[in-house]
Amino acid sequence: MLKSDKTYIGKLLAAFVLTSLLTGLGGILLHELQELVEKLAFGRGEVSSQLLLFGHVSTERRFLAVFAAGILSALIWYLIQRKNRQIISVRSQVSLDKKASYRPILWIHLCNIFLQVASVAAGSPIGKEGAPRELGALTAGRISDYFHLRLPDRKLLIACGAAAGLAAVYQVPFASVFFVFETLAIGFSFRNGLFALLSTVLAAAVAQVVIPDVPLYRTGQLTTSFSTLLLAIAVGAVVGPLAKYFRQLTSWAQSHKTKDRAILWQLPLSFLLLAAIALNFPELLGNGGALAQKVFFGMPLTQALLILPIKAFLVLLVLRTGAYGGTLTPSFSMGAVCAFILVSGLHLIFPDLSMTAALLLGAAVFLATTMKAPLTAIGLVISFTGQSYPSYLPFLLAVAAAYVVNTYLFNHQKKQK
Repeated sequence: MLKSDKTYIGKLLAAFVLTSLLTGLGGILLHELQELVEKLAFGRGEVSSQLLLFGHVSTERRFLAVFAAGILSALIWYLIQRKNRQIISVRSQVSLDKKASYRPILWIHLCNIFLQVASVAAGSPIGKEGAPRELGALTAGRISDYFHLRLPDRKLLIACGAAAGLAAVYQVPFASVFFVFETLAIGFSFRNGLFALLSTVLAAAVAQVVIPDVPLYRTGQLTTSFSTLLLAIAVGAVVGPLAKYFRQLTSWAQSHKTKDRAILWQLPLSFLLLAAIALNFPELLGNGGALAQKVFFGMPLTQALLILPIKAFLVLLVLRTGAYGGTLTPSFSMGAVCAFILVSGLHLIFPDLSMTAALLLGAAVFLATTMKAPLTAIGLVISFTGQSYPSYLPFLLAVAAAYVVNTYLFNHQKKQK
């Protein structure tokens, strides 16, 4: 091996390690920012869950906090996007065709990243997962420039930086490895897999100093049995198409996002509506964690039938009127609610069906469909709920059933057109 090759390999390894360490620290920063905003907005104190966080505060404070968040968010997003300044997505950064392409402006993207987390902490109904991914990608891009990496390695480092951000904030290093290849379309190889694993594990380990490595939701265990496998097929067949339609709607909302002066009135009005609805349904606030906790604890069927379309509408509305964010946790929670409604009806015929299994399967199917990343989604649900090996087969079967049904339904629609 030539000396220049050895030097480059050393630089490449240093770039990955440095990106992982800084992204892990960035995950801590975002976690602390969320804690701070939640305390300022809702007086979090010793509250240990989002459901309690939004529910224990007075209705007046909850209303004012959410509405104020909408006004401030609209103002900041308007200011940072003036004069045709663009917020460059992680996928665009990964798909660049030359080093000068899609280089994010540092201060604009940092403002966007911190605002995403702050707005969700103050009640915005969309996901916060975009922020740590974007912070990891932004860090990777700058480090890549410093080390003068070749273009393919730059793309890989940016993708791994994004995955490291996801791994750090949610403590999901192994699920995040799949994210590199499924969502960001990096070609799989043994070398790329090792770099992805190094990045996510190291970033998660750094962030674990502050962010606990414990399941986000307390649920029962999903086991493999004949009834569970049949349930997996049923949940996949029903929840999958609903998730597909929701993905199409979110894609439309994001592609038509308000970015001009109209955001100054559209986004505050969206948050005003959210604040008004949250007077009676505080579990609709936030990225979906409170709703997921509510459905796992148990809710009336009539309430589930009402909350599901409202949550979907609010997510679409806020994305359409100018907010930036994701749909990870909203998809997880809505999938669980969809499955709850389905199995509540099936209980009239099959009373022994496991509701816990249905909720977990519904969350996995909805998330896999909206992310278009089945292995990533299954890994996330397993990590979020602390599932063990016997759950893998039902999850895979449910996601496969959703894929088959969606392929048939949507291809059939295209042929008819």
